[in-house]
Amino acid sequence: MLEQLTIQNFAIIDQVDLSFDDQLTVLTGETGAGKSIIIDALAMVTGGRASTEMIRKGADKAVLQAVFSVTGDKAASLRAQFEAPGIELEDDQVVIYREFNQKGRSVVRINGVIVPLKVLSDLGSQLVEIQGQHDTSLLLNPDHHLSLLDDFGGKELKQAQAAYQEVFYRYRDLTKKIDDLQNRRQDINQRLDLLSFQQTELKEANLQAGEEEQLLADRTKLANYKKIADALDQAQQALNPGLDGGAIDLLASAHQAMTQAASYDDDFANLEQSLSEAYYAAQDAGRELDEAVSNLSFDEAALVAIDDRLQVIHNLKRKYGDSVEEILAFQAKVDQELSDLDGGSFDVATLTKEKEAVKGQIEQAAATLTKTRKDIAAKLEQAVNRELVDLLMEQAYFEVQFTPVNGYLASGADKVAFFVQTNQGEGTKPLEKAASGGEASRLMLALKTIFIAQQGLPTVVFDEIDTGVSGRVGSAIAAKMQTIAAKTQVLAITHLPQVAAAATHHFLIEKFNQNERTATQVHDLPEDRRDAAIAMMLSGNQVTDAALANAKDLRAKAQS
Repeated sequence: MLEQLTIQNFAIIDQVDLSFDDQLTVLTGETGAGKSIIIDALAMVTGGRASTEMIRKGADKAVLQAVFSVTGDKAASLRAQFEAPGIELEDDQVVIYREFNQKGRSVVRINGVIVPLKVLSDLGSQLVEIQGQHDTSLLLNPDHHLSLLDDFGGKELKQAQAAYQEVFYRYRDLTKKIDDLQNRRQDINQRLDLLSFQQTELKEANLQAGEEEQLLADRTKLANYKKIADALDQAQQALNPGLDGGAIDLLASAHQAMTQAASYDDDFANLEQSLSEAYYAAQDAGRELDEAVSNLSFDEAALVAIDDRLQVIHNLKRKYGDSVEEILAFQAKVDQELSDLDGGSFDVATLTKEKEAVKGQIEQAAATLTKTRKDIAAKLEQAVNRELVDLLMEQAYFEVQFTPVNGYLASGADKVAFFVQTNQGEGTKPLEKAASGGEASRLMLALKTIFIAQQGLPTVVFDEIDTGVSGRVGSAIAAKMQTIAAKTQVLAITHLPQVAAAATHHFLIEKFNQNERTATQVHDLPEDRRDAAIAMMLSGNQVTDAALANAKDLRAKAQS
């Protein structure tokens, strides 16, 4: 529940610190005194959009702070939601701080942790719900009736909705895909022709990874045959032991001489060993050289074939990639796209057959969703009609009517509208045509009584939803608010003395002028001043003895 609300430099409020009790708290005062400003501040501190226009004239920034206690049946769930973004709850309290300045910058802290506005809005909606005259207008708008009915639904409805939406989006995607394919038939055929040509060309080329590098190496050998042959001949002549002064013969002589020297002096043994190894290595090189010369040949046809193959690769590189590896990767993509096309992903007949199968599924899912909604609607009708009796609308009858839609929507195959009979024998009419302002307020209160009990909201604010009613109806509304307040903290801005009389906590809001400035002042009325405040609501500024007596009587009856 809301425990404290601090408001600084907000609209015509300079500084206000309010402490709240549980059960029913009312805010009363003349029109324009600032009652709704307090509710606007509460809305903004729990995630509503801020505007620099709301900063008090002459101030640099507005500051709002609210303290909530998290207890009751919903405490564990709320605690988990706050802890998810890293907010710790100490002593079961949530402290929300929000400031926004003239430059449009805003700071939001929850229990000292800076959070984005989206997080504040999501969490704030779990702490307080504000119902105003705007919400009554939503009740009168048939476009919102389906969502209101679904709000009343439980786990079974959510499961039916999820099952329906799964097949609905599949059905919608198939329909869109078929339409796109039919509209793009010529483009797809042209794409098929291009892909087929590319696939044939690349398959015929039969490129291999690393092929180009090997071809270039082979071409270098063939193109430099004469130079290689000359170099081999020169090396052969230098090594050939059959020639005078050949390297092998010279190494043999050197080795023989060093062998003789080493026989007299062991210091030359290492040198003799080195010359021995050099001599045998030269012999091995000579044999390999002879073999290379005998195997050396020039194949002009092979050179031409290599050049032709390199030209093929060059032509493909201009089209499909900068290397053989990139060309092969492109070929894989072509093969995959053709496989998709040939495999039915772009086959209208195959997709149409699949769509027909999904259509059967969506019909079944839609029928299940409709039946579930109708069962829930029957429960809602019973609950609302019971509440309407308490609100002195004994002759009224509330019902939910279903109309099938043409085709399927994301919400289902139903159009839902709330109908009501306000006078016996007149028959039901659409809510927006049958309900007057006071009747719409009572219908909203009946619905909210049901929804609040179901959702377990910690705090609910009613912002002048009792507009347009008086007398016995006002007393009935006051009693209904008391019923809600027995389980949920209720804050109500009201002009009805009956509602004010039923409150356990009463704030009187007044506007005054000081130093040529208008400001709002909030009085937390003690017991001995509440009768006078209610008497003022009954008779105006002039509190008469009769009005005061009437006020005492109202409070006595309401509190009993």
